Amino acid sequence: MKKLIIAGAITVFGLVSAQKGTVLVGGNISLGNSTEKANGSIVSKVNSFEFNPRVGYQFTDKWTAGVRLGVATDKTTQSPNEIKDNSFSYGVFGRYTVPLSETFAVFGELDVYAANGKRTTTISNMSSTSKTTGFGMVFTPNLFINFKKSFGLNFNVGGLGYTSEKVKGTDYKTNSFGFDFGKGVTFGISKNF
Repeated sequence: MKKLIIAGAITVFGLVSAQKGTVLVGGNISLGNSTEKANGSIVSKVNSFEFNPRVGYQFTDKWTAGVRLGVATDKTTQSPNEIKDNSFSYGVFGRYTVPLSETFAVFGELDVYAANGKRTTTISNMSSTSKTTGFGMVFTPNLFINFKKSFGLNFNVGGLGYTSEKVKGTDYKTNSFGFDFGKGVTFGISKNF
């Protein structure tokens, strides 16, 4: 049976609709937990956590740029074996916003980031650790619904992305390109300061 990860991606403050000369603070947080059982016993358990804060500056009514950070941890247990991944990312983003009315706006956002990670694998009480470095780019289209004075909801239904990751001290490298649209919906509360 495939792992089911129940994760809620909650955008705490996603950077919002345009107001020239303002500072935008935002990000997202997600938490997931999944358990597989067979014959009444736990076969596998997965716990994950991710937090991605952002700070940006609204240069014009349409253009925003800023910095982003990210921390994530993922722990998979298949007793007595365990895999634990920790990662840290940092980068920049740019956003172009087009107001459709006083209530609605659409924006496209491009994130460019670098990442470092550490994986600890424990098999039968023997542990090994590997470290990774990498970078990525993600473009996402979004919809903003303004409820009151730039306070509202952001909606995202997909995006386009590329990542590259290399395991330090080896020749092992992974390059990934992906596009998804309509596979899931991310929404959040937004406020322009």
